[in-house]
Order: sequence, then C-alpha cells, then structure tokens
Amino acid sequence: MKRRNALALALTGLAGSSCVAFRSWRSRSISATGGEPLQIRLADKGTTLLQKDRRWSEDRLGPTAVTLGTHGCTVCCVAMACTRLGVPLTPRELNQRLILNGGYLPQGWLVWNAIPRVTAGRVTADYLPQPSHAAIDQALRERAYPVVKHFLPGGTPHWLLVLGKEGQEYLVRDPLKDTRELLTLSSLTPRIHAVRLVRQA
Repeated sequence: MKRRNALALALTGLAGSSCVAFRSWRSRSISATGGEPLQIRLADKGTTLLQKDRRWSEDRLGPTAVTLGTHGCTVCCVAMACTRLGVPLTPRELNQRLILNGGYLPQGWLVWNAIPRVTAGRVTADYLPQPSHAAIDQALRERAYPVVKHFLPGGTPHWLLVLGKEGQEYLVRDPLKDTRELLTLSSLTPRIHAVRLVRQA
C-alpha cells in the first residue's frame, strides 16, 4: 500500500512538473497574428527555396546524418534571406559555407553568429531570447527578414521566412510548400515559438 501511495505521489508530481513546463513553453510563444497593423512587403523573388529540391535535398545537413531534404528548413530560409539582401546563395552553397566556418552545433543547429563569416560580413543575424511582435514589426520596417519557428503537427520544429505583413497577418515563405504567392503565417500555425532576424550588416 505504501509503495502504491508513493508511486501515485511521484506520478502526481511528474504530472504537475509537466504542466509547469508546458505553461512555461506556452508562455514563451506568441500568436501567429498580432502587433501593429502594417502594410509592408519586403523584396521577394516570387519563388521559394525548397528543402525537397533535388539539387540539394540529399546533401547532409552540417555534421549530421540527416539531409537538407528532411531538416533543411532553417538553411533554406537563411539562404532566401541572404539572396534577397544581395548575397545570392542556394541552400547547398550556404550549407557548405557553414560547414567550413563553424556554422553548426553537433546536433545540426545553426550557429547564427556564423552568418557574417559565410557572407563576407555583408549579412548578420540577431538572436532574440523571446519572440515579440514588436521586434518582428520593427525588423520589417528596417527591411530585415524575420525567420520564425513553429511546430509541425507531429511536434517537429520548422522555420519560415517572413516577407511582409498585411494588417496583423504575417506573410511568409515555407520551405516545404512550392507556391508563388506568399502564405499567411496563421494558415500554417497558431503560434510563433522563436524569432531570428536576418539583416544587412
């Protein structure tokens, strides 16, 4: 009986800590819509650099065993941003430059402060400790490109490139979707979980 009570108490504590963790995780995210109503469109090529493009989809992502085709959303977004900022790069080229310049952590996460090293100092990236509509809106006004993280239905993190805003709707390109027109962020996810800002140095 004592063992059963101890087990029940432990499970209750675990459930409680999970709820706290969930609330903390949730509190760090923001709605996919919001901030100041704006009408902004950044320079856009009308095309999306896709993870599944056969020209690079089988390339390994940095030091990992996975590929750009399965896990290359961040690289695709940054390559699109760099190209629109005057440093034309394909995901393959950016991936190779990052490999040569310490641009990845062992698990394949991009080292954001490596961006200047792989663009001859012409492009930089700001790391935001917490997502903010105000920061995204200000970046758009300054003609910087926000890269935002959300979670796919299965829980996989996925990054999108923001190219504008109409009212409170952010307009994005998704490396998984081959569309000429920009998509609304809210049609892809209800929440933003992280933001990075890619801009001219």
